[in-house]
Amino acid sequence: MQSSAEAAFKKEMKQKIGIIYNASRQENLEIVEKLEKFLHEKGISTWRGRTGNEKRDWEFLSEPLDFSIVLGGDGTLLGTSRILAPKGIPMFGINTGHLGFLSEGRGGNILELVEKVLKKEYRIEDRAMLCGYILSSDHLQNEQGPLFALNDIIVSRGTSHRMIHMTLNVDEKPVADYIADGLIISTPTGSTAYALSAGGAVMDPEIRGVEIVPICAHSLTSRPHIVADSRIITITFNRPHDGTILQLDGQENLSVQKGDKIRISRAAHTAKLIRLLGDESDFYWTVRQKFHWGILAK
Repeated sequence: MQSSAEAAFKKEMKQKIGIIYNASRQENLEIVEKLEKFLHEKGISTWRGRTGNEKRDWEFLSEPLDFSIVLGGDGTLLGTSRILAPKGIPMFGINTGHLGFLSEGRGGNILELVEKVLKKEYRIEDRAMLCGYILSSDHLQNEQGPLFALNDIIVSRGTSHRMIHMTLNVDEKPVADYIADGLIISTPTGSTAYALSAGGAVMDPEIRGVEIVPICAHSLTSRPHIVADSRIITITFNRPHDGTILQLDGQENLSVQKGDKIRISRAAHTAKLIRLLGDESDFYWTVRQKFHWGILAK
């Protein structure tokens, strides 16, 4: 059953579509030009934006868009979501990269995929996002935020060889002390990314939870755990060093200074992913096909 927001989106389509592509891959520009020609012939206007090595010229987009086609790999979609999701713009990811866990299809069927969206043969999948703040110990400096992420917000030791000493609080109550290379705060979407590599559990994207995964903790008892996404997570540093950084989806790095605190909660908005109807858009089908989860060798 479609949601009221999904029904309204399909009904009120104004026929203006964004096309955002990874400019570091030359072949994507050729696909963009084909898409623009295809859509213009149908009387649909388009708006073009770039990511990758080029400056994100669409970051301050003010034009209303029905939705945006995102050409690239998962990284392109992650970066795009941090800008478009707060604006409520649905995204249709088309994989021209590698894994393509969050995107649809690849190769020569791109025009067919877009045609299905135009025919309204899709559903909207709301993916939870995180909202973070860096709370400065220097009262003369404003806090940094809101900082959004679709996969994860990561505390990392960066290029330093020293481990980070930190305390995790949930709703202002102490939960754990860590001596570790870092800490991953992950959404269900991000549970199949860095959190998985660090020993975290795979989470169904419809679970309303946040996964906390220590990175190489110097402890026999530190384990990943999941908290309700209604909780507020705070990270304080007991022995910080100048190399500590905060990463958003592994793409944007922000410096963390001595005495700073990190506060993370579920974002008020979601990332609206356009999913075509059929098994190939199902989460468990995707996990099984991309990761070969539970498939025995023959």
